[in-house]
Amino acid sequence: MARIINLEHISSQEAMTFLQPMISKDGYISAFGPGNMLLLVDSSLNVQKILNILQLVDTDQKREGAELVFLKNASAESISSVIKEWLGGKDKGARPAGQQAAAPTGTGLVLADPRLNALILFGSAKDKEDIKKFIAQLDIVPPTTSSKVNVYYLENADATEVAKVLDGVVKGSSAAAAPGQPGAAAPQQSVFEGGKISITPDKATNSLVIMASPTDYQNLLQVIQKLDRRNRQVFVQATIAEVSLDKARELGVQWGIFGGAVTSDGSVATAGVYDPMGTFSTIAGAVSPIASLADISGLKLSGAANFPAVLRALQSNGALNVLSTPNILTSDNKEAEIFVGENVPFRGSITYGASNQINPQQSIERKDTGITLKIKPMVSEGEYVKMDIYQEISAVKDATSTGAAADITTTKRSAKTSVVVKNTDTVVIGGLIQDQDQETISKIPFLGDIPVLGWLFKTKSLKRTKTNLLIVLTPYIIKDSVDMGKVSEMQKNRFSEQLKSDKPIDFDKELKVKANQ
Repeated sequence: MARIINLEHISSQEAMTFLQPMISKDGYISAFGPGNMLLLVDSSLNVQKILNILQLVDTDQKREGAELVFLKNASAESISSVIKEWLGGKDKGARPAGQQAAAPTGTGLVLADPRLNALILFGSAKDKEDIKKFIAQLDIVPPTTSSKVNVYYLENADATEVAKVLDGVVKGSSAAAAPGQPGAAAPQQSVFEGGKISITPDKATNSLVIMASPTDYQNLLQVIQKLDRRNRQVFVQATIAEVSLDKARELGVQWGIFGGAVTSDGSVATAGVYDPMGTFSTIAGAVSPIASLADISGLKLSGAANFPAVLRALQSNGALNVLSTPNILTSDNKEAEIFVGENVPFRGSITYGASNQINPQQSIERKDTGITLKIKPMVSEGEYVKMDIYQEISAVKDATSTGAAADITTTKRSAKTSVVVKNTDTVVIGGLIQDQDQETISKIPFLGDIPVLGWLFKTKSLKRTKTNLLIVLTPYIIKDSVDMGKVSEMQKNRFSEQLKSDKPIDFDKELKVKANQ
């Protein structure tokens, strides 16, 4: 026979679990969950036995000794759900092997009261005592990581920069988990649970205010701790020198003619001077220091014509000029700049009024001129330092008058490069800035053009200019206070040596010292 059994107090799943062993081998039993009913197909005798059993089981549950437990820190709903899961696991662990699990209602009953934030316990004294011990373990002050609002104080990194990185991580993870177009590859699973994650930097305390679930905060915390590390520092010794290979050579003869008629009393009445190459001024400058010794100042020429001559044979060489020796200490991957110079006014634009064209208004613009050095070091693996370098040397050359004002001309030499240097090694950056040959011939007209003999009446000067700018850099990686102490002691000794010495900087010695270091 077949029978539909309507249950009132217990669930159909619970009833089917403990009735299944009583069904004969030809019988059948199934549960209809929404209606809480059982379908039973078996012999009439067996069906009657099952109905008798259900009449005893399907009754109101006994609620013994209701007890109220107030909670201090946790919420009643969350604790109630945890206890019910715990009771279900406890019942399951007490069952024999092979028996199916039942709903956790046999050992006690727990009801949550949100108004009082309390739990109502039912059951035997032993069951209530076990539940109260478990509640005491759960009803504690939650740790910081379990809160949805957390504040993390950074020690080394900048809060604003770290917040940008974290925002990119959160947005990238959300985009990867978003559904794509039909036919596209399946999206990657997001590392975050979901919900809105807010990251706000606080500049005043250099901290991050993070609103996220505890699990998401733990994931972000791993990234924050790796970003918030102490950066290494780099100390860079620099020497900026200018090598001016200026060579000037002048060779030739300067002639002049002086003629006059002398009167009876010894004074010159008439005279003629032909001095196209400044011969007499050269002679005057040469004899003036010894005029008082040889009485040359009273020299009188009595001949009709005199041909004084000056032989010019001069040669000059350039020299090395150390412009600056700056030292820069900066953090890894942070640009440092040093400037030594002055602020020079330059003429700007001229503005004329609509009705007055006589008194124009002229603006003045001030610009920095001098030595500028910018270095951005980046420490890589193997104790190597990559340096982005920009160096500029500017100076005021001369001023040319233009009307009532003067235009200032400046010279500028700059170098921009990127090099990789091993720790404490020296790199020299240089380049030929200018290479110019200038030849000048000064001669007496007509006479200087005579073949062969014309060299007696002309002077030839040759000037060669070569300017080379050298930048010598030596980086020192500073990992801790010990390295900082070594660099400080080295700088103190170098400063003391410079104070004791009255000689200019020896560039060759500086190169050897840097190479040995």
